[in-house]
Amino acid sequence: LFGYKLAEETRRRFYLILWNSYKFFTDYANTAGWDCKEMPEDVREKFTVLDRWVLARLTEVVLKVNESLDNFDSATASTAIEEFIVTDLSTWYIRRCRGRAGAGAEKEDEKVFLSVMYGVLVTLTKIMAPITPFISEEIFRNLTGEESVHLQEYPRGDKSLLDSELVKQMSVVREVVSLGHAERKEVNIPVRQPLGMLKVKIQNAKVGDELLQLIKDEL
Repeated sequence: LFGYKLAEETRRRFYLILWNSYKFFTDYANTAGWDCKEMPEDVREKFTVLDRWVLARLTEVVLKVNESLDNFDSATASTAIEEFIVTDLSTWYIRRCRGRAGAGAEKEDEKVFLSVMYGVLVTLTKIMAPITPFISEEIFRNLTGEESVHLQEYPRGDKSLLDSELVKQMSVVREVVSLGHAERKEVNIPVRQPLGMLKVKIQNAKVGDELLQLIKDEL
C-alpha cells in the first residue's frame, strides 16, 4: 500500500497541513518578536475557551497515543495524531484564532495564543517522533533550539488540562456550524453574507456563551 500516488496523497492530506500550521506559527511569532522564554506565569488564567479546548483535545491524544504504543498499535496512534492535526488544530483552532495574531491583534492575547500554539507544536513533535522521525526533528529543533527531539522524555499527558465537558460541547458547536453551512449552501446564501437570524435547537447538551459566540462568528 505504498507508491507515488499514495505517498503524494499522504503528503497533501497530512504533511502539508502540519507544515502549514507550523509555518503559520513561526511567521506570526517572528513578526511579533515573540520569545517562548517570556511566557507569563499566569498564562492559564488568560486562556480563551478555544485555548482550553485545544489543550484538552491534545491531552486526550497524548493519552491515546501512549496507550496505543504501549500495546504496539501504531495505526491507532498515527490516526489519532493525524485527526487532531487536520481536524482540530488546523481546521478549527487555527482558523478560528487567525484574528488573534498579526496586525490589529490585541498584544497580550496574541502572546497567549502564540504560547498555546508553541506548546501544542512542541508536544506534537515529541509524540510523533517515533512515527515521523525526520519532520518531527526538523520542527522541534527549529522551535526549541535543543539538540534533538529523540533525546526528550516522551510526553505522558497533563491530566489537569483534560475537560471532557468542554470537548463534548465543542463537538456540538462544530456540528451546528457544519449543519449551518450545509443549509447556507442548500439555499444559496454565500458564506460572507451575514444571517439576520439563526435558530438552533440543541437537545441533551448545554452550550455556554463563549461557545455560542463561536457559532455566531461562523454562521
